[in-house]
Amino acid sequence: MPFRSLVHRVFMDPAFEKNLDFMSRIPFFEGLHKHDLGKLLGILYAKTYQADEVVFPEGETGRALYLIESGEVVIMKSAPTSPGHAEEKMIARLGPGGFFGEMALLEELPRSATVKTTKGSVLHLVYKVKLDSFVEKHPRIGVKILRNLAKVLSSRLRETSDSYVRHL
Repeated sequence: MPFRSLVHRVFMDPAFEKNLDFMSRIPFFEGLHKHDLGKLLGILYAKTYQADEVVFPEGETGRALYLIESGEVVIMKSAPTSPGHAEEKMIARLGPGGFFGEMALLEELPRSATVKTTKGSVLHLVYKVKLDSFVEKHPRIGVKILRNLAKVLSSRLRETSDSYVRHL
């Protein structure tokens, strides 16, 4: 066995490797090297949610992006049914590798939808203030993340526009 491979097997933490693998599948981190992902791990906060738990309600101020390691969430939007009445409609269902709340990385405005779990879930939060500080310290990595964020937002806007046109 080559020395480098032996050192890697002896000194690498399996949980660290698992987190790097998880992050490498998230579009925000596309094109980043493992050592860059390792630096980013320091700003992620893992949180476990029970089934049917509200992650955040519509209208709450957004302060973080959420990455889904395991479990599943549904994104619900209030839709008026008649004056003074509304019902929640599901607009998306996301599983492992999915993410939501990305607009909070740009501005701290009220959330546009409610998100809740459908089963026990592990979510990783990336707080805007932590990412802002990280980008200042690591501008090369930050540029890639922000470029990827722009691609994600552009793609979601295009999907929304296409969906709107199909319903006309």
